[in-house]
Amino acid sequence: MGRAILLAAAATIGLALPACLPAPAAISVAGGGYVAKAPSAGGGAVMISSSASIPVLPVQLQATLFLPLAKSGGYAVLGEVRGLTGGGFGGAYVGAGAGIGNLSANRTPGPVLTVFAGKPIAPNTAIEIRLLQSTRNGGTTAGFLGLRFTL
Repeated sequence: MGRAILLAAAATIGLALPACLPAPAAISVAGGGYVAKAPSAGGGAVMISSSASIPVLPVQLQATLFLPLAKSGGYAVLGEVRGLTGGGFGGAYVGAGAGIGNLSANRTPGPVLTVFAGKPIAPNTAIEIRLLQSTRNGGTTAGFLGLRFTL
């Protein structure tokens, strides 16, 4: 009898686990314009993100590598939460994140914060606007506007 209960419990847990686990990760690549305040810089930027949705919540967790292709260069590695608004907003999304990077005048690594919003404009394609802030002394405020392609 005890063995049957254990088998039933294992089967129940086995059936319930897939509903709790994140969906398979999606990869996206973005490219666009970049401007920074201090040091003053302009140019392009590239982002590579890997995200996974959480089925029970309308959010995605994503890891993003942000690389400015401007004279000042730098990088930011970010962990982000992206809310999926969907519905009446046509799939628009907003998000925020934090990480580490060297988006500062002295190129010293330190904390970086970001907020972003996007709107799909075609299948697997969205326009995204992003604000980044390096909180290190001498850090910069930077902006990004570009296209995100989900693979």
